[in-house]
Amino acid sequence: MQAATPTEVTGVNQEILLIPTVSGYRDKDTLKVVYTTDYPSDTPLRPIGFRQENIVSISVFSEEVREAFKRVDSERAGEEAAKEKAAKDQLVKAITELVAVVQAAQR
Repeated sequence: MQAATPTEVTGVNQEILLIPTVSGYRDKDTLKVVYTTDYPSDTPLRPIGFRQENIVSISVFSEEVREAFKRVDSERAGEEAAKEKAAKDQLVKAITELVAVVQAAQR
């Protein structure tokens, strides 16, 4: 049965049943999706009912899209780590040069 499909007995269907494959939440500050649980596909799970009035948003899950986001996040993390290392290297170089200048001035 589709969501919000009228039935002969009760009118518009007020619940939606889902069988979870993955679950998580969206971080309120970063708005990034955080996956907390991957459910094994070889373990039968009972559907979970949700009242439509309590659903804020819902979308179809795609493992391909999830993997694409993981790749992008990984690339960004690598770029940020490289920038951080370059900044630290510059700072160490500047401090080393400053120490040399101070030592030369003290002679």
